[in-house]
Amino acid sequence: MHSVTIDAGVLAAPSGSVHREEVYDYIDTLLDWSRLLEEPWISIYMSERASETLIESGLYPLRDSLRNLFSSKGVTEYDVNTVVVVAERLLQMTPYFETYFRIKDVLLENLVTEPDVLSLTVGEGMASDLGRCIVLFALLRKHCANAVRNHTLILKRIPSSGSILVRAVIHAIEHSRDDLSDFAQAPEVFNGSVLACRDFRGLISNIDESAVWLAATDETGKEIAIRIAVYKSRINRGLDQVWDINLPLRFGRRFLAKVDDLCNSVDTEDFISKLLRSMTETIEGENMAAVHALRINDSGGSPQRIRVSDQAKAWRRDIDYEFHLHYWECDGGIIEFGSVGPHNASDLPE
Repeated sequence: MHSVTIDAGVLAAPSGSVHREEVYDYIDTLLDWSRLLEEPWISIYMSERASETLIESGLYPLRDSLRNLFSSKGVTEYDVNTVVVVAERLLQMTPYFETYFRIKDVLLENLVTEPDVLSLTVGEGMASDLGRCIVLFALLRKHCANAVRNHTLILKRIPSSGSILVRAVIHAIEHSRDDLSDFAQAPEVFNGSVLACRDFRGLISNIDESAVWLAATDETGKEIAIRIAVYKSRINRGLDQVWDINLPLRFGRRFLAKVDDLCNSVDTEDFISKLLRSMTETIEGENMAAVHALRINDSGGSPQRIRVSDQAKAWRRDIDYEFHLHYWECDGGIIEFGSVGPHNASDLPE
């Protein structure tokens, strides 16, 4: 499962000196993370000090600052109260990463990050808590890799998504883990890294949809892999990205078993990558030159196969030179993925 920890600064309202577009980015970012609170494939955490740090830095409550900001920037599409409720929901419903990862605090000095993300925060308190979080996650990533294998730190300001290099002198760590004992301690310098990005789009862009598919154990997990692939495709094509849209797809009763069977005889990662690309193109109506009607027999001019029960049309799409994806196009544009196989196979279960 993927997980993220959202830095408290993400919730802080932008200053009055920002451009209007930055206000919309702020709102969209909050809405994205709020929608994900109910998603089964990702866990969202915050620091247990998030509320306290925001209040001490004069960045919370949000209502008055947002009201002034919206008024000065001419933001009328969003209601202040709606945005405030979203921010409060994130603060109140998001569990603490310290509790989940069983690591609470670190006594450190001489902290340096590359890039320098601490200088981009507002106030000493915000920088101090962010520095603590970064070092704790760098420690986990270096010494307890399985615990944070798919974990990303979400920051309000970061030059580019990717790794943040961390260097610090660590005197002590407060934790209750049994796999965190051998770490560089003062006077030795600790060196580590954390994964970070600034928004949901950046997070999804860095997720390997093939790995998500291969790790999934049910249809929900497989659908999430396809949703990630579709979202990334829309980013690459410069289209609007809406994560919580219902994709017009379903799996035929034997489809996933057919995919598993085929994976036993091919380069699995390569094949799944191509399969997800083909499924995405099918859903999005892209690369239609690779699509052909699946006919009732091999004779020339044979009519396209139609499913009697619902009049769905049978199609095949080239996955590559060797394999086809077979599917039904149903009423309402619903795509029912039915089978995969070599070029000489034409099976598509009813």
